[in-house]
Amino acid sequence: MPDSAHLYQPQEVAERLEVSAATLLRWSEEYAEFLSRDHQQTGYSDADVTQLTTIKALVAEGLTSDQVRQRLKEATSPSEEEGATGLVATGSGPPLNPAVALVTDALHNVATGQQAVLNSQAANRELLGVVLQDNFNLKEENVRLRERMLELERQIAQLRRDEESRREALRSEMEARIQDLQHLVIMQARSGCLGGLLGGR
Repeated sequence: MPDSAHLYQPQEVAERLEVSAATLLRWSEEYAEFLSRDHQQTGYSDADVTQLTTIKALVAEGLTSDQVRQRLKEATSPSEEEGATGLVATGSGPPLNPAVALVTDALHNVATGQQAVLNSQAANRELLGVVLQDNFNLKEENVRLRERMLELERQIAQLRRDEESRREALRSEMEARIQDLQHLVIMQARSGCLGGLLGGR
């Protein structure tokens, strides 16, 4: 590898890709065939970083390991040997890396944006389902409350009618007793007067 080529340490690459060191190590081992042979000993080249950026974008799309590997093979299919040894082995590879990295980053950003939109849509659908279910439950509860209120109103109306009937019965009974009492008083008065008249004779 030329002395002018810049090599990145794992921590630098992890920070650049915004992934953990464990994730970087897993990708490096899982897709080692698409990276330079000595990247773990000497460091990651620009081509390695580009490949890892592509891997990150493909993983973000939800692809499996086999699908990611297939995509990487298709991307390097014009030259089987280059696909096995990495772009660093060619002399013309490094000058293209900034452009490739730019395109890869753009694709990654698009994939990340699409994933965010899908996640947002899924969350919105889930929230909508909860809202609809809550609305349905509220409607059912509202119907039950209305029925309960109507039943209470019927019971109150019946209690009022019963109370009015009792009051009317008491009123009639009191009037009858008053009339009886008045009649008794009149009879006693007449009896007293008659007794006085008879006694005077």
